[in-house]
Amino acid sequence: MGTRVREKWERVAEWGGRLRHPESGARRSLLLILKSALAATVSWFISYELIDATSPAFAPFSAVLMVQVTVYQSVIQSLRYVGAVAAGVAVQAVLGLSAGPDLISFALVALAALVISRWRVLGHQGPQVATAAFFAFATYTSATSNSDQVRELGQIVLLVLIGSAVGVAVNVLIAPPLRYRSAEYGIRALAQEIHDLLDAMTPELGEGAPGADTTKGWRDRASRTGSLITQSREGLRTARESLRLNPRPWARRRRRHLTFQAYEQTMEALVRMISQVAAITRTLDQRHREDEDPDSDTDTSEDTEDSDGSDGSDGSGAPRESGGSGDFGDPEASRGPVAEDPRDPEYAPFLRGYSTFLSSVADFTEVLATLDEDHLREQADRLGEAAGHLEECRREIARTTDDHGLSLTDPTEPYGVLVVEATRLSEECRYTAEVLSHSADEPAAEGR
Repeated sequence: MGTRVREKWERVAEWGGRLRHPESGARRSLLLILKSALAATVSWFISYELIDATSPAFAPFSAVLMVQVTVYQSVIQSLRYVGAVAAGVAVQAVLGLSAGPDLISFALVALAALVISRWRVLGHQGPQVATAAFFAFATYTSATSNSDQVRELGQIVLLVLIGSAVGVAVNVLIAPPLRYRSAEYGIRALAQEIHDLLDAMTPELGEGAPGADTTKGWRDRASRTGSLITQSREGLRTARESLRLNPRPWARRRRRHLTFQAYEQTMEALVRMISQVAAITRTLDQRHREDEDPDSDTDTSEDTEDSDGSDGSDGSGAPRESGGSGDFGDPEASRGPVAEDPRDPEYAPFLRGYSTFLSSVADFTEVLATLDEDHLREQADRLGEAAGHLEECRREIARTTDDHGLSLTDPTEPYGVLVVEATRLSEECRYTAEVLSHSADEPAAEGR
């Protein structure tokens, strides 16, 4: 019992620690809750205490909806929301007052409201047309006279206006959201994903030709990056939006170096790098899919190697001691035997040299995974050095490929694709380093 209580208090203390960081998700969530509660309370006071509205809940409900992530979204969504509610009430006013509160009238109101809700100008607030029309119809049927009906319908629009205005005012006046770091976090997440995958691949490739299960795992992992890319791009959009209409006088000045154009260029370069790494994993895995012979000793050997981590030679060719020209100039050539592929004795040594290149790409992305504009000059220099090193590794791959006469045009061999993707990765890394170096040398202009 005491242990569980202590663990709960430790979690509370951990959550409290996160609150001390301005950019933490816990702090943003708490601030959003407090602002929403304040907006709802003020709206309720106005609608219930001051106006004595029949349905005062419309105001706080609208206020909470309008405390959006960014000031810009609060303003835009409030305009769309008020427009949607006004359209729904108008539909009820026209059809209800003319046709009466019967079932046929409700069907007509529903049909008209649902058609209007498809109007693209209303965006995500389109469904509110039908919601407002249904509430208006219910209010209309409970009224005893035409004057009461008109007054109740008008009151709905007024309450929505009050709630929306209060919600926007709270979001603008009290700690208006500034999310420009969201773009930075998106870049970090993409870079970390590339780094982690390459970090898992390079030791295996350094030992020789990996087994089918291993390459399939890499391929599956590389293919599951779609949601991360979407989240990162959404973070960039939110970051850009957070400066629009933001009243904080230092909102734009806080971006010391990186413009959103630099953020976007870096992010899209990382997206392309993910695609290139995915092509590498597909090529490595496809070799097993095309050449695997379930009746041969080769498949048994690969299964054994994959399961127990040994460099077994049963039916897979005797492991060759590292060193010599077969190691493609790898400075770590002395670290142990290399598992060969009996179908192509040069394949495993090639992969060992290739792993050195991928390791240098992992080093590059490791720097990007900690991107911080406050230390951009230092990080840009490190990225430049890393890009130069991995380009040297790429050239070594190209030279040794030529020296050993490996075919780059034979579609049944993996060398062509692997060399091409190495070239593309090197170009993207060099491009990214140049973008960030340029941003470090020329601070972002005010308002850009």
